[in-house]
Amino acid sequence: MRIQKPPRLSRAFGRSSPGALCEPFSVTTTFEGDRCAVVAVVGDIDLATVGILVECIETAVRAGGVLVVDLAEVTFCSGAGLRALHGVRRGAELAAVPVAWVVRSPRVWRLLRGTGAAGFACYRDRADALAAVG
Repeated sequence: MRIQKPPRLSRAFGRSSPGALCEPFSVTTTFEGDRCAVVAVVGDIDLATVGILVECIETAVRAGGVLVVDLAEVTFCSGAGLRALHGVRRGAELAAVPVAWVVRSPRVWRLLRGTGAAGFACYRDRADALAAVG
């Protein structure tokens, strides 16, 4: 089963040109059988888009099984986005749902790994993430 939230343009909060339109934002959730959900995010995670992202990931967590959050196409994550990702990680831990994070952008990689919070198991591609949560 595949669920896709419609693309939308987000505002670039905290960017060099405030209010400039960014890349279209979308979240696609794919359920691979009953044991794995993959949530793929495209665009910037900011105040305008974080609600959609959290809703999609929480739906995947409630489905059970393992979760892969694919942030490979994310190039920017605001403070609101980071707080939301930490909340998602904590919620998945409470639900005993293993989560692997796919991150390709060096900026997002440093953000997740450098916040001092353990628990973000980051991988460079989806195959490695899926193998890790198995």
